[in-house]
Amino acid sequence: MTEDALDSFGVDREAMRTAAADSKLSSIREELAGFTSETFATVGELLHVGGHIIGEDRLEGRSPFGHGNDETVAISMLLRIASELVSASKDLFLDGRHYAAAALLRQLVEIEYLAWAFETRDKDGERWLRSTRSERQSFFTPAKLREAADGRFRGKDYGFHCELGGHPVPGAALLLKDDVVVAQLLLSDLLGHTGRIWDHVAGWSGNNHYGKHIHAFNEQMATRYAQWKSSDPLVTLPPP
Repeated sequence: MTEDALDSFGVDREAMRTAAADSKLSSIREELAGFTSETFATVGELLHVGGHIIGEDRLEGRSPFGHGNDETVAISMLLRIASELVSASKDLFLDGRHYAAAALLRQLVEIEYLAWAFETRDKDGERWLRSTRSERQSFFTPAKLREAADGRFRGKDYGFHCELGGHPVPGAALLLKDDVVVAQLLLSDLLGHTGRIWDHVAGWSGNNHYGKHIHAFNEQMATRYAQWKSSDPLVTLPPP
């Protein structure tokens, strides 16, 4: 990996190399990614069952799918999709297929945008679940959500993920060198996105009757992420 490539990440190269090469820290990141994937899947299934059974949408004829609560089912879908993305991305980073892993990471960025919208914008979850393709292009594209978030999400960050794994561009050569520094930096970035996804889901659950059911999972996630943040120097590095 060249020094110019290191600089493209916008971080201190020596700090990055030292933290990325630390086998103990690598294990912490990998274990947290696995734990996160399992938690997302478990809570996603819990919400899917609850959202299908409990609620007034089916009784009042609002759900085209016969769900009790379409908003809850929408949240469950985000978590189940994210679970697969996290698990697959982690595995691809570990076995050297970094371009493929980075392509999945970009999709997690989009999951984060949607999780924010579902937490903060009334009825966006059910609106998304019931949407047509044209409606999603009008309301739920990454650009539309960044605009609605009023500066919360930086277009530069999304552009970085598009250039580094999101699209087949020359800069993707950086990911074809089986460089552990690149893999571990992106895995750390992945955990930053998954932590924020979970925060949005937990915030959403606290405003409805699912809060008490997700409380135990939230405590576990908060503890594990706090441990990671307190031990991993990559957490303190600026975004690329």
